[in-house]
Formats: sequence, C-alpha cells, structure tokens
Amino acid sequence: MDDERLISKKDVLEAMGISYGQLYRWKRKGLIPESWFIRRSTFTGQETFFPRDKIVERIRRIKDMKGDHALDDLADVISEFATAQLDVALKQLRHLGWIDDDLVESSGISEDDGGMLSLRDALRLAVLKKLKRSAREEEITLASRTLESALPGKGMDLSLLEGKTLHLLRKQLSGGGISAEISAIAIAMDELIVDPEMKKIDSIDLAAMLQQVKLDLANLDNASSQERESGRSDDE
Repeated sequence: MDDERLISKKDVLEAMGISYGQLYRWKRKGLIPESWFIRRSTFTGQETFFPRDKIVERIRRIKDMKGDHALDDLADVISEFATAQLDVALKQLRHLGWIDDDLVESSGISEDDGGMLSLRDALRLAVLKKLKRSAREEEITLASRTLESALPGKGMDLSLLEGKTLHLLRKQLSGGGISAEISAIAIAMDELIVDPEMKKIDSIDLAAMLQQVKLDLANLDNASSQERESGRSDDE
C-alpha cells in the first residue's frame, strides 16, 4: 500500500472530529476492520495508519447514523437489519446511486417478481459499481461471474469475507507483430503475488464493501421509517 494513500491516526481523529475512544470502540464493534489499522515505523517510533479513502468514508457513514442510534448499538442495528432483511428492493439500490441499467444488464443479475434482490447480489452490484471507475465492460462481466462463484451464500457471514480482496489485473502480450491485452479477476487473501508483467488496475476490499452495503441499507431503511412516522403524525 502506497504511503500517499495512508493517513495517520492523529490526522484521522483531527480531520473527522472524533476521539481515540470512539475510534477503538467502533473497531471492537466491527464497524472498522482490524486490517485497516496498519502499524508503521516513523522517526518518533511505531504509529498507526489507515487507508485514507476507506477510513474517511467509513467514519462519515457511521457519523451519519449516530443521531438515530447510540454508537455502541450501531453495529447491532446493522447486524439485525442484515439478518432480518436479506432481500433488497432494486429501487433502493438505484436511490443509493449504486447501479444503472447498463450495470444490471452486464452483471447478469435479475430481480425476482417482487422487484427484490438478495443481499448477496446487492453486494455484487456494489462491488461492480465501484469497479466501473477503472474496468472495461467485458471486465465487469468477468468480475460478476467471478463474484457469483466466490461469494458465500445466504446469510453473508462477514467473517467469510474478512481479508479477501478482489483484484482487476491486465497483461500486455506481443509477438509476431501482434499485440493484445488480457484481463483477469482474482480474489485473494492478504497480499496478491502474480506475474511481474501483470499490472494491478484496481482492488476492492470485499469485507469492507459488505459493511458499507449494510451501513447504507440500514441508514436508508431508518430514513424511510422516519418518513413513514412523520407522515402518520401529519395525518393525526
């Protein structure tokens, strides 16, 4: 992981306006993955760093929900939501901005008669949406097929994804006056070691993405519940 993409613990606390205690409470609750706490040697000794984009986005999402739930209960709320509602309305995913019609078509995912998707397929769409920033259409299809065979089934046990990362790889081939580029999708634990000529284009932490999906859906469901309550109050 490149140092430019890391942020120190001190800078995280200052930038996000949180305390040391909050940060580590969220870690204990599973809201922030253990793998994001990276120990590095500095001129002052050992310090903790985080992947910059991931930790900033995650803390923002947690703080968005803290007005409706006690922070200590937030992980339980998310877990209960995911357990009780394993089916997700396709319109919810569109509302969250995760998908478009082209993505649904290329993924091969289809809604059931009630317009619902499994949480497993919701995660697959979320991963593919993020991958679109760097992937070509045929690579999205390849990633979708790989995820379909690799993701755990009903229940989406987070522990089964912990440490697993999806990688998009490309390699340039040439010979006989002909040049071509091949693509590959790999899902690996920890560090991925491949042919040095294979270029890593993008990587997505699957466990972190699943937790983000749960945060988004739980937050959206809570907002919908508040709207319904507000509507009933207006009618009274």
